[in-house]
Amino acid sequence: MIYADTNILLSLFCPDSLTAAAEAWYQEVADPVCISSWTVIEYRANMGLRVRKGLMPRAKSVAVMKQLDSAATNSFHRLAPSPEHFTTAGGWLARPECALRSSDALHLSIAFGCGCRQFVTFDQPLGAAARKLGLPVEVLKA
Repeated sequence: MIYADTNILLSLFCPDSLTAAAEAWYQEVADPVCISSWTVIEYRANMGLRVRKGLMPRAKSVAVMKQLDSAATNSFHRLAPSPEHFTTAGGWLARPECALRSSDALHLSIAFGCGCRQFVTFDQPLGAAARKLGLPVEVLKA
């Protein structure tokens, strides 16, 4: 199983400069692709932010969220966070050498706590922090 970061999904469903790289990765991946309930929350928060900033009409945002909901049910394996994932994420956040954001620590903890063999993202700082923890991460480039 491979865990896709929220930014991968955003590029898959909301065309941007990284969409081609996200699509190429998704077409080639052989393992099941996992997301979590936390991914869905972050995705929805991003859609709300785009609407509030006037970057996307509300109707488009609703349509894109429906696309994710459908994919979360039909295409992705959905993982549920557990109390242990929050504990692990908190431990990583307390390590001074690890410059993780709390949301990223939770993503990593869910992914590897549920048995994913790799984490895929566009976020270079997240990739660097994950590597410092010894976690297998692939940072896609445009």
